[in-house]
Amino acid sequence: MANMTWFGSWRWHLAALLAYTAESWLYLDHAAPLTKSVLGLGSDPSLIMWFLSYWPWAAAHHISALQTHLLWQPVGLNLAWTTSVPLLALLGLPFTLLGGSILAFNILTLAAPTLAAAAAYLLCLELFAVPPAALIGGWLFGFSSYEAAQTIDHLNLDFTCLLPLLLLAVVRRLRGKSGRAFSVVAFGLLLGAQFLICPEILATSALVSGIALALAFWLLAPRRAQLTVLLLDLTLAAPIALLLSSPILYAMLTGPYDVAHPPQWSYIYSTDLLNFILPTKTTAYGGALFHRFTKTFSGGVDEQAGYLGLPAIALLVIACRNFWHRPEYRLLFIVLAVVLLASLGPELHIAGHATGIALPWALLLHLPLLGAALPSRMALYSSLLIAIILSGWVAARAERLRIIAGALVCLSLKPVWHPVSPSPALTFFRPGNVQAVLGPHPRLLLLPFGISGNSSYWQAESAFAFSQVGGYLGYPPRAFQASPAALELFFNKFPASAAADLANFCRQTGAQYVVVTPGTSPAGWAVLQALDWRAQRIDDVTVFIVPAS
Repeated sequence: MANMTWFGSWRWHLAALLAYTAESWLYLDHAAPLTKSVLGLGSDPSLIMWFLSYWPWAAAHHISALQTHLLWQPVGLNLAWTTSVPLLALLGLPFTLLGGSILAFNILTLAAPTLAAAAAYLLCLELFAVPPAALIGGWLFGFSSYEAAQTIDHLNLDFTCLLPLLLLAVVRRLRGKSGRAFSVVAFGLLLGAQFLICPEILATSALVSGIALALAFWLLAPRRAQLTVLLLDLTLAAPIALLLSSPILYAMLTGPYDVAHPPQWSYIYSTDLLNFILPTKTTAYGGALFHRFTKTFSGGVDEQAGYLGLPAIALLVIACRNFWHRPEYRLLFIVLAVVLLASLGPELHIAGHATGIALPWALLLHLPLLGAALPSRMALYSSLLIAIILSGWVAARAERLRIIAGALVCLSLKPVWHPVSPSPALTFFRPGNVQAVLGPHPRLLLLPFGISGNSSYWQAESAFAFSQVGGYLGYPPRAFQASPAALELFFNKFPASAAADLANFCRQTGAQYVVVTPGTSPAGWAVLQALDWRAQRIDDVTVFIVPAS
């Protein structure tokens, strides 16, 4: 197949890129205006858009970027422990300047699966030198169940192209196609760049890579000398990665660990065992049919990303029987089994029920970085391993039947039409409006609060004209986790004491105004009306004036 005459190599590369781009555009955008719609759901896109605007704003104003008092007044927040995505902010800067953070977010969201698929295509092409098989491998990774789930709201987690590129650099080094100097620089740049997009992926990839390398030393005895060289190169690359990530690492180590997630999150955000064979609503074929079962899965549809499907499982079984005698494939299958087991989390869940059966992930819960990682996101690595294995199976005998079988697996994983939300923009938060009405640098509490609203986007849209009592860049910081009002507002819960809790919270934090935006729940309105504070309707919001202490 290396000398096949279907197309020249460059034609295959172009065809792959066009196919991935078209699929990404069709399922993600489907004619939504890129400056007036958000390609996603919930408040997490607003979180990312806050950072896409914040990094260039901070640079332009010559302020310390990693410690801010724009949110969670009066304490502030150490941004090093948040989803700060500085590299994505740099990549999206032209679009942010051209059309705002919504345009930048949408363009990066569209690019994420395309680039992931293209990177996996290059990896599979290097491994097997069969373009149709590489095309299938790229598709299986770029449009996997993991990618379909994370594109709903987690740009930092679905921008995954660096992972196959790093593996490509490793393969070329092991094959002697890259020298030490080039490989060390490539490893360092890719590792540092991954940290600047998503430290969680870097931490979990280090875990998976460590396991894979240990198994490789055991299973691939004839290649131990090459593996030793690779380990040395990775060690030499560490200073480059550390240099790129040093400002954020320094802030992590010297500043407060503000965003301490609840320990039960690792149990909640774990893959349900049935999710391996039952698709969720993010999958076009079967997602709606099995929703009555999958809706019981914990963690939400954006974190239940473990769907493999019976077609993929069947081909994996066939590939295992065909290739188990080959050590390199045995390595891939064992690592895949380890990753699938890890994705189940610290306790086995079946059909939404905790079984009480402890799993190996429980050993990681108290480790730095890895302890805060969510097990369900290990589906990222299973999708890449499956793409490599099935691409290799197709390439071994690139007959029409195998290519069709691989294409059917791709089809079985086809994502559903991506959810699109209207722009959360409000007239009141246009640049200049807040200052004109409330004066310079007012301290606001916005409703809906935290994860229930889009306060992050509104603050960025106003050009950071106000500071927030609260806000949303992740879970409430440690300093506020003991505050009844902060957690009540964050989770949109209003008990009988909510009015008194809110009044006390505003006094303690120095809030000057409570701004009620569209989407505030009737219970939230009732709390404010019970306080009988003076209020004024301005544009599309209602402003309550907090009485002076």
